[in-house]
Amino acid sequence: MKKNLLMLSFVSSLLLLQGCSDKTEEQLKEVKKEIIAQTVKVNTLEQITYPIWVDFSGKTQAVQNVSITSRVSGELEKIHFKSGQTVKKGEILFSIDKTSYETTLAQKDALLQKDIASLKLSNANLNRYKPLVQKGLAPQEKLDQLEAEKKQLEATIKADKATVRQVKLDLEYCDVVATIDGNIGKTTLDIGNIINKGDKLANIVQTNSLYVNFSPSSKTVSLIKKYKSQINPTVKVIVDSENKKPTELTGKIDFIDTVSNADTDTVDIRAIIDNSQGILFAGTFVELKMFITDKIPLIALHPNTISQNQLGSYVLVVNKDNKLLERQITTSYSNKDLVIVESGLKEGEKVVVSDITKLKNKQEVLFKEVPNKIDY
Repeated sequence: MKKNLLMLSFVSSLLLLQGCSDKTEEQLKEVKKEIIAQTVKVNTLEQITYPIWVDFSGKTQAVQNVSITSRVSGELEKIHFKSGQTVKKGEILFSIDKTSYETTLAQKDALLQKDIASLKLSNANLNRYKPLVQKGLAPQEKLDQLEAEKKQLEATIKADKATVRQVKLDLEYCDVVATIDGNIGKTTLDIGNIINKGDKLANIVQTNSLYVNFSPSSKTVSLIKKYKSQINPTVKVIVDSENKKPTELTGKIDFIDTVSNADTDTVDIRAIIDNSQGILFAGTFVELKMFITDKIPLIALHPNTISQNQLGSYVLVVNKDNKLLERQITTSYSNKDLVIVESGLKEGEKVVVSDITKLKNKQEVLFKEVPNKIDY
């Protein structure tokens, strides 16, 4: 009897252990099933006409940068502006003492009037001698002399008038005016300084519009020319304001050089942008976006979707059996918003856009379609 009880107990233990073992296998199957059935987010690929913007770095330049110089010499009498202020074309900036020029003008004008009076007398003498010579009452030599004096006086008067005009100009130049609209820089001059003709007095920069100069590779410029859908492509300069919200200044490409730099294999390009609010200064380094086209259908991915391995760029796609497959791709252009896929993918395929760090090749998954993350 006792022996039977021991045998029954042993069998019960075996059955209990077998039950635990079966339960463990079922749990493993459930875990495995959960792993296999992991849900991933996908985008179904389609060819779309994305707006393509290419990023460049450039440097701003004033559209007009004019040095104000003195055309006359003299003592600086007055400064009519404050450094940094906006000035208008024709506005008086400096006044140079006019006393010596006013005196010179008076002298030259008096000399002119004297020569005009002498010419009148010469004409009167000439008119009196002509009839006498014709009647043989006066020698021809005297008439020839009077005519020569008249021509000499006429030439002298022309020179006098030119001198008077020049002195009047010098008198006007004593008021140094702005030659363009713009912002005037600082001057190191003080009232009382003696200024010489040709001295630089100040600098005026016109910054309502600014040039942005940049130099892409010749290959990039060739692609731009090939695919651009505007004659003068639109550009945007992104400026960070004090509150860190980006401000955009817009403009157009206005110049693409016809030759490349032999040393750097780059091509000079220039854009002109609106800076009417005075946000940017000339000589500032900026980030520039150039619009290329939105007319070409293509397949593109968000950069975060693409991973790297020893063979290059790849993505995970979900095949018709709901299994993940690694797919090597070739890209042609990328920026922070999108990557254009040249080969390796086709329209209609489902690309995984969720985190792939814990996913494996040939893993069975469930998928959920989500909106395209590309910002355009």
